[in-house]
Amino acid sequence: MVARARERFAAERRHLTRRRRQAERHGALPNLIVIGGLKCGTTSLHHYLNLHPQVAMSRPKELNFFVSELNWELGPDWYASHFDRDAQVRGETSPHYTNLPRFTGVAERMRELLGERSRIVYMVRDPIERMLSHYLHNVGGGYESRPLEEALGDPDSAYVARSRYAMQVEPYLASFDPGRVLVVDNAELGAERVATMRRVFEFCEVEAGFRSEQFEREWETGSAKQEGGFRLMDRAVRLPGLRALDRNFDRLPESLRWLVERLVHDPGQGPAPKPQLDPALRERLQEYVVDDVLELERLTGRSFGWPRA
Repeated sequence: MVARARERFAAERRHLTRRRRQAERHGALPNLIVIGGLKCGTTSLHHYLNLHPQVAMSRPKELNFFVSELNWELGPDWYASHFDRDAQVRGETSPHYTNLPRFTGVAERMRELLGERSRIVYMVRDPIERMLSHYLHNVGGGYESRPLEEALGDPDSAYVARSRYAMQVEPYLASFDPGRVLVVDNAELGAERVATMRRVFEFCEVEAGFRSEQFEREWETGSAKQEGGFRLMDRAVRLPGLRALDRNFDRLPESLRWLVERLVHDPGQGPAPKPQLDPALRERLQEYVVDDVLELERLTGRSFGWPRA
């Protein structure tokens, strides 16, 4: 997945001069960053935010700029060229910003470049369900071949680390004022979408009462994602002749992207079915994250209602 994230911007590494000119004419640094988490509904949130007339989210969605191993080398001008300087709120969404311990120093680079007034949004969900979705995503994309019990049972795996939300968000709370960091539960976005988006818009200091019929759309959630068609397409776009399609999908108009979304993920079928975890494995996974959940609740001053060991 990381190699693919870097490959998506290979062409732009060859055209940095053009991007710098675009930044001089139109660009500006963002003031809103959605930092993850992976498989927590960030794609849907990115689209909902972009519907607001005072908000302009980046295309493509995942710029991965503040990860030194990915796109940091492209420079601030390249980064600024992806944002509309006339928008009150300019944002991007990159789940690799919460990928400790693999990628370090992200929050510190962000604070240094963007300053203390930037806003940070972190999406979370039941940590065990996130691990399972992460595993199924990797299997579907051809990144994972281990059996479920072996892959999730490793306490040092990315599956576990990226579900340790307190560990992931702590660098941001240290780099930014805690009042500039908002933690959003994916379950609340699903069950109480209008109210949750109102809270996010209030945090962004834009018109909080904005609503859209497109809030009903859910991105990258359909059951077709576990079927052969998705797997074939996900692997096909990594072939040399089709990589441009992968790089440019997020740059397509919203209506066209939704058409592709319906074709590939079929959100109308509802959430993809997930295998049942063996009770012993589930208990072990809960033990891996229980202390982190308690710390997250302490940091946010709220309970998430997730099962504990």
